[in-house]
Amino acid sequence: IGASAVAAAPAAALRACIARDASSAATPASASSTNVPTIQRRARLTDHVVLIGHGRVGSVVSEALREHGIPYLVIESDPNAAADLRQQSIETITGNAADPEVVRAANLSAACCLLVAIPEAFEGGQAVMQARAANPDMLIIARAHSEEEVLHLKKHGASTVIMGEFEIARAMIENVRKAVTVPRTSPEGAAPSPKPSALAKEGTTA
Repeated sequence: IGASAVAAAPAAALRACIARDASSAATPASASSTNVPTIQRRARLTDHVVLIGHGRVGSVVSEALREHGIPYLVIESDPNAAADLRQQSIETITGNAADPEVVRAANLSAACCLLVAIPEAFEGGQAVMQARAANPDMLIIARAHSEEEVLHLKKHGASTVIMGEFEIARAMIENVRKAVTVPRTSPEGAAPSPKPSALAKEGTTA
């Protein structure tokens, strides 16, 4: 899946929440705390997107954010992956997203959006809870693998939770809907194609 396709749906919302940042430069972060590691003091962005995780999902999201010119930083627990990101001039904080020091270093109180791309629901839930406390109005989008994880993340403050199975099913149904609505001649005696309305009903998710 191309990054531009993945970015199409959330791009408008992300651009809207950072519109006021278009003509302003990033401001230096406070260096009042002497206990924060150097790499964490580098987070100087405001009105930015915070992306947790740079794996299979996060890397695609990261590429899309760069393509759209959206300011963002990454929280990555793998030191090697974090080092690679810095070599690409991507603002990166190394650490566990559930760590309060890491959350504070990401300047979430001044961010416009949090994207939780890691598969670990517990760590993601802790990050979401702290982010919601730091910024009550921020858009928080997380991923999940089960309905229980969806409920867990929503309970902790996620605005939207995307479950992979739902998205796969929706894409399949959408493609089938397009296929069966194309006029074509059916073989004699063949059963009629299902009506689009029935497929549309099946494609509805909670």
